[in-house]
Amino acid sequence: MPKRDSVITVQGFELQNMPRIYVAAILGRWLLERTTPSWRIENPVEGFQRVVREVRAREIALAVLDQRRTFPNSIVLATDSASFSLDGPILSIPLNTKFLVVDGQHRLWAQNFSGYDAPYSCVIHMGLSEVEMARLFLEINDNQKRVPSSLRWDLVRLVRPDDDPEAIGAAEMVFMLATDEESPLYQRIDLTGEQPEIRLKQGSIAPAIRQLLTQRSPLRGLSFEQQYQVVMQYFIAIREFDRDGWRTGESAFYAARVLRALLRLLADIFDDLGRDNTTIAYRLFLPYLRKIDTTTLSSEALRAAQGEAGIRAIYRQMHEQVFA
Repeated sequence: MPKRDSVITVQGFELQNMPRIYVAAILGRWLLERTTPSWRIENPVEGFQRVVREVRAREIALAVLDQRRTFPNSIVLATDSASFSLDGPILSIPLNTKFLVVDGQHRLWAQNFSGYDAPYSCVIHMGLSEVEMARLFLEINDNQKRVPSSLRWDLVRLVRPDDDPEAIGAAEMVFMLATDEESPLYQRIDLTGEQPEIRLKQGSIAPAIRQLLTQRSPLRGLSFEQQYQVVMQYFIAIREFDRDGWRTGESAFYAARVLRALLRLLADIFDDLGRDNTTIAYRLFLPYLRKIDTTTLSSEALRAAQGEAGIRAIYRQMHEQVFA
């Protein structure tokens, strides 16, 4: 990016004229000095520190920038400048230009943690007032359709990130449970979040299974195949607890929040059975499950148990009943 007195020149073009929008390739370090995620904060560093999560930014730097890869989508910038000088494919940006980061705050702040000065694809909205910038920010960040969490988990299975083996194992296990004809969850898990007729979503089940594969789990000493058999037998026991209800989807256990709580309970049950017991049959789980008072899992009670706190409450209640 050569500098010419008071401007810096970059590769770019005008995407549209009314309102004016440019697309340009700009180096990350230069951008960091002239961008803020909050137009009201003059100091860019302070602005980023208030808005982004450093852990996430460092992860992005390690996974993308340090590998000298590019991001698949552009960051979105806005400025109150009316226009920049465009000469063919060369866009001249004044050095005193200030940008608001409308979308892509973590991707840009990741540059702060990488030694590679990465070129960023930028979509630049020109001539916006502070109110118009705020409106654009809300439109993009509040109204855009997010990628379903189930699809993210399905992509984990395909991409296989080296730094998260538990996530890979969880995605593999959910896929096996959904495609194994012997599994109680055969064809009962929406793997991508795009099948509304299927109640159970990979995005709900996979995080709970991931916890069973961590170094803190009682299942940690088992091979993946043994871990899968334990989980499989546990789901068979859950189905056998109310076979007719499971078939129709009316079982008290056939709800995403209840299943997530039951998977947390599996770690306690397995620990109680003994960690050396690697050939567990579903019948060993039934005495524990029969201690659960299913009347406490009514639809009214579940509606009151929202979010992560609600799942913890369901788990604690079942744990007290099982290990009273």
